[in-house]
Amino acid sequence: MGMRILDVPTTSISDVKQSPMEAFQKADREETSVYIFNREKVVGVMLTQQQYESLHKEIEAIYSRLDDLTVELRLSNKSVRTYTDSEVRGE
Repeated sequence: MGMRILDVPTTSISDVKQSPMEAFQKADREETSVYIFNREKVVGVMLTQQQYESLHKEIEAIYSRLDDLTVELRLSNKSVRTYTDSEVRGE
């Protein structure tokens, strides 16, 4: 099953080789990523540093929220049996 290409800016690998900054400028202008094609196949995606850092922060926030929800779920489970330190590690 092939990947569905989103409605985002595109460029060729040849154009990137000639002028990589143009792809970054296009990403900045369009405020989105730029798909890089090689022989009609997507081979990569280019983002500006600001776009990358924004995505990274968003992913970290999602992981943090997921951790919080996991803890909340585990604490809300009333049927969990707890063990004493000596039961776990022995005498």
